[in-house]
Amino acid sequence: MEGGIAVGICLDASGEVTVDGPAARALFDLAIALEDATPHPVDVQHVLAAIVLAHGDSLIDEQTQVTGDDPSLQRIICKYLPLVFQQYDDQLET
Repeated sequence: MEGGIAVGICLDASGEVTVDGPAARALFDLAIALEDATPHPVDVQHVLAAIVLAHGDSLIDEQTQVTGDDPSLQRIICKYLPLVFQQYDDQLET
């Protein structure tokens, strides 16, 4: 899965995810907005991992605008946060 994940978020051939400035700010805003949606401490890495997983399930594509105030995007991310915390939390770099 190489290429665009969402607007401003890309995955390269080595599996590294890069995020541009506006998308990075949106990830931060989403993490703050979703803190009350889960019993876990949500941070930017958790939100980004959820977005990558949602992209893998075709719920997010390279045309998706990542914004902190999009309720539809927040619902999608919330769907994946439990999986992120359960399976990947100790692997996420801070």
